Amino acid sequence: MSRIAVSGAGGVIGARVLQWLAQSFDVLDLTGDSQYDLGGAEALVHLRLTREVTSDRLRRVLAAADVQHLTMVSSASVYGAWPNHPTPISEDLPVRPNLEASWAVHHADAERMVLEWCDQGDRSAAILRPAPVVSSGLGGPIGEAMLAAAPIRTGSDDPPVQFLHLDDLASAVVLATQRRLSGVFNVAPDGWLSPGELRALLGARPKVRLPMPLPKRLDRYVARRVGHAAPEGLLPFTRYSWVVANDRLRAEGWEPRYSSAQAFVVADVGMPWDDLNARQRQYATLLGAGAAVAAGGWAAAAWLRRSYALR
Repeated sequence: MSRIAVSGAGGVIGARVLQWLAQSFDVLDLTGDSQYDLGGAEALVHLRLTREVTSDRLRRVLAAADVQHLTMVSSASVYGAWPNHPTPISEDLPVRPNLEASWAVHHADAERMVLEWCDQGDRSAAILRPAPVVSSGLGGPIGEAMLAAAPIRTGSDDPPVQFLHLDDLASAVVLATQRRLSGVFNVAPDGWLSPGELRALLGARPKVRLPMPLPKRLDRYVARRVGHAAPEGLLPFTRYSWVVANDRLRAEGWEPRYSSAQAFVVADVGMPWDDLNARQRQYATLLGAGAAVAAGGWAAAAWLRRSYALR
């Protein structure tokens, strides 16, 4: 069994991905390791950037890494959220993060660092750009923030949204590491949620309209609901589309298990997909397959209203 070293494995994302990696590799977790001893690992996986796991830490890990392959989890937010974006975004679109979103800027800086690392030797790197990551427990910080912001309306803006289940991200990391993929790959479900489908899933919950000025008020609103340090500079990501295509990773053999609707329902209800009953799964599957909002949406909304009434 090949040995791999894993950096940035703290938090919910790290714990889940480590579980998946351990099924295929001998895993060396570098969390808390200030010496960055990779112990003869053949490849390195870097899972996430946080306020603690910074670009500087990633730079030091790369400097100590005597490996030929790196799998790095970045973020689809590096494309930025702009009014002239195509829907969906492919990997060919230039990186242009919104400057007010420091988390997106940091991921873009880390990607440049990885590319420079590759240029210094005969190395390969798979840079994964996931859509907002969610799960039945806590998801990623960007995914949690976008879930909290889902009911918000900012003027006439009403973009499509996308949610990636954590298990689908984990399977993408395993595939990229096993096959030593090289290049940039979006990680996303097939398709996205249209504004109408999102409204159907939100059900009877009131839509939130925030007073001016919006940027700071939106960030404070999300931070209160997430309950911990949340990304700032979220406004453009709630106003403009930044959903991404998954064709390139699919061509390498990866397949998502969850649609955006299914991932949203699982995260919103707080239950694993397998624990939802058949009717609950059917509602989410209908929406994910593009069923008419008038039928599937009414059913999903009715179920969600009952679900919240029983809480």
